[in-house]
Amino acid sequence: MPIPSPICLPGLDALIAGHQSDLRQSFQGKKIGLLTNQIGQTQTRQPALHALRSSQFNVLALFAPEHGPQGLLEGEIDHSKLEDDTPVYSLYGKTRRPTPQMLHGLDAVVCDLQDVGARFYTNISTVYETMEACAPLGIAVVILDRPNPLGGLAVEGPTIDFHLMSFIGAAPLPVTHGLTLGELALRYRSWKKLDVEVKIARIEGWTRAMLWNQTDLKWRQPSPNLPDIQSAAWYPGLALLEFCNLSVGRGTKAPFQILGSPNFRAKAFLDAFDASDNALENIAARAIEFTPTRATFAGQTCAGVRFSCKNFPARPVEFGLRAMHALLVSHPDFPRDNWDLAGKLVGSQSVLQALWNGDLSWALEKANADAAEFRRQRAEFLIY
Repeated sequence: MPIPSPICLPGLDALIAGHQSDLRQSFQGKKIGLLTNQIGQTQTRQPALHALRSSQFNVLALFAPEHGPQGLLEGEIDHSKLEDDTPVYSLYGKTRRPTPQMLHGLDAVVCDLQDVGARFYTNISTVYETMEACAPLGIAVVILDRPNPLGGLAVEGPTIDFHLMSFIGAAPLPVTHGLTLGELALRYRSWKKLDVEVKIARIEGWTRAMLWNQTDLKWRQPSPNLPDIQSAAWYPGLALLEFCNLSVGRGTKAPFQILGSPNFRAKAFLDAFDASDNALENIAARAIEFTPTRATFAGQTCAGVRFSCKNFPARPVEFGLRAMHALLVSHPDFPRDNWDLAGKLVGSQSVLQALWNGDLSWALEKANADAAEFRRQRAEFLIY
């Protein structure tokens, strides 16, 4: 049975279909590296490698981001080869930037990855590192663009401080940025003043106001803990709390919708969460018990809280900041020995300090002001 055509056509499909002939012609006959994982498929489920090769693109090397070429691994991944001896290079772990040896002889690196709209999702940083590596070698970067799952209007949270930048926040972005990977690449090139050619195979049929369920595209799991669009929609919120020794639902059927630990005081948390002038639309919270099958507290019975809402959370970052405030109020004895990671996730030392001091209102005001300023700054890089 043929697969119905989606409303949106990702960059890979548009390129293969010949809709962007100038871009297609400019790279046919060139020697290409492909940065991708299991998300790199056409809508007929043909892997990007095979789709490009069957369209006369000369792909000579593969590069894989965090979680490996199939998106199912956690931790560091070794280099390998395909059956036809095509080299596969991991860009997560000790080597996060392609080396000159890996890029030797290539004319372009084509990137087909799914970003999830959050600053700390590392696919963004892998593309940035690839751009940095390609610039001095005169190698072009081509982004096969895909929709932002949170939509193009989802801009929320504090912009990261320069001294807090790391692989989980390598450019001045708020927690959610509302940009596609192609737009992120254009903005990064401008910010770093990189002398690198960036070309984009545009998404066809996508507009900024579209949420994922309006695109008719099938969700393909980009990493182990984002099995569905629901988990991706909550991810920018509870991922902010991954600096502490709590489960955020990894290893359950509801990643990033659960918070708890064996000694978690759920009632105290709920009281603090409800008392925080909670203005979040449609979000409900209830006490539960759960047992993660892996990750933090694997195999242990945990007390916790399950969050839910109709459709998707409208403001996941505000939800995450309110949850962090409720945690600090309800668990004043909670260890804060990983505050460095907390800063990298939240992105703002002043917002973090305000939450530490119990000043949720100031933290939200600062986050909203940063988001408003970013909306103004990003305008010149919008291509949709």
